[in-house]
This record gives sequence, C-alpha cells and structure tokens, in this order.
Amino acid sequence: MTDHTSKLNCSVGDLAITVNCSFPQNLGNIVRILSASGFEEWQGFEEPLFTWNVQVATEGGQLFYQMEDGIEGFQEGPVPDKYLRRITPPQNYLMDEFINSEQLQMDLLLTEPA
Repeated sequence: MTDHTSKLNCSVGDLAITVNCSFPQNLGNIVRILSASGFEEWQGFEEPLFTWNVQVATEGGQLFYQMEDGIEGFQEGPVPDKYLRRITPPQNYLMDEFINSEQLQMDLLLTEPA
C-alpha cells in the first residue's frame, strides 16, 4: 500500500457512512465503496481530494450533487474519502451477515463506542 492510501478512511469493499457533507441530504448515507477514482478536484477545496466511487446501500437513499440544471440525486457516484467513515461490523458477526442486514446496520449506528 502506498503512503497516501495507508492514511485513507476507507478501502474498496467497505461499508461507510457519509459525514461532514456540503449538502445536508447526503449526511448519514450508508454506502459501499466500489472503486477508487483517485485524486479529483472538489468544489470548495484548492487541492484535489482522494475520491471513491460508491453505491448507496441505504434503502431509498441517494447522493445529491450540484449539476448544471440544479441538484440531482443518484444511487452511485463519487465521494471524497474525507467525507466517509468506515463502518466496522460488531464482533462475532461475519461481514456477509452484516452487509445484508438493515437491523444490524441500524444497531451499529445507535451503539455508542465503548
């Protein structure tokens, strides 16, 4: 792993939650990291940000982006690593069980860290 990717919040295949987003509608979405899109220019930042291609895993959830015709929602899209936090499944749960269970995802979000 290269130096710049060893400090990232997420990696391909992770589930993550969106945080500190510019659009309030994007806060709290559960997403799956599909692939890396590398460093991209991002509105409001002088330096390019490392960005992931993600898919919304929350039922009915969307990611909102400013487009030429206004704000539009999508099921997949780019999200900078700085706006993502990896979700770690509870101990003793297999990742496959966690990914397919909305209840486990909700329980994890509501559980305070020890």
